Amino acid sequence: MDVVFVLDLSPNVQDQCDYAVMFVGNVTHGLDIDSGNVRVAVVAPLGQFYLRDYVNRREAVLAALRLLNSGGGTANTMCPCALDQVRNTHFSPSYGARDGARKVIATFGFCFSCSVARFLCDI
Repeated sequence: MDVVFVLDLSPNVQDQCDYAVMFVGNVTHGLDIDSGNVRVAVVAPLGQFYLRDYVNRREAVLAALRLLNSGGGTANTMCPCALDQVRNTHFSPSYGARDGARKVIATFGFCFSCSVARFLCDI
C-alpha cells in the first residue's frame, strides 16, 4: 500500500495542527513500513517527502513529525493543487509509487466537496 498524507493547515484549521501531528504519527507508527509492504509520504504547507524517501517506520515517523513541527509560515495546502501534486508526482514510479500497490490518500483539514470526491475516484 502507498499512503500519502495531505495536510491542509490553513488558518481556519491552524488550531488543529497538534491533531494533525498526532494523526500522522499514530497512523504511520501502526503501518507495516519496515517489511516494505507500505510506503508513506507527506504533503504539507511547509514541505513534503515522497514514497521513496523512507523505508523504515522510525525514520518515516520522525520525518513526518519534524516536518509538521517545523512551525512558521502561513502557507496552506490548497486542496485541488495538493491532490494534483499527489496524482502527478507522489503516485508516479519515479517518486516511489509501486505498480500494483493500493494507493491511499489520507487528508486532514480539508472540507470535503463533490469535486474532491470525483478527483479521488480518478486515482
